[in-house]
Amino acid sequence: MRNLAIVSAAALALGLAACSAETEQKADAAADAAGDDIEANADAAGEMIDNAAADVEASVDEAAKDLDAEADKAGDKIEKEWDEAKAEAKEEAQ
Repeated sequence: MRNLAIVSAAALALGLAACSAETEQKADAAADAAGDDIEANADAAGEMIDNAAADVEASVDEAAKDLDAEADKAGDKIEKEWDEAKAEAKEEAQ
C-alpha cells in the first residue's frame, strides 16, 4: 500500500510538472505572439508616420512653389506699372 501511495504521488507530481511545463510553453508562445504583434504594430505606425511626413513635405514644397509663382507675378506687375509710370512721366515732361 505504501508503494502504491508513493507511485501515485510520483505520478501526480509528474503530471503536475508536465502540466506546468505545458503551461510555461503556452505562456512563452503567447508572449512571443504578443511581442510579434507589438513589433508589427510599431512597424505599421512607423510607416504611417513616414508617409505622413512625406505628404507634409510634398505639401510644403507645393506651397513654396505657389508662393514663388505669386511673388513673381506680383514683381512683374509692379515692374510693368513702374515702367508705365516712368513712360507717362516722361511723356508729360515733354
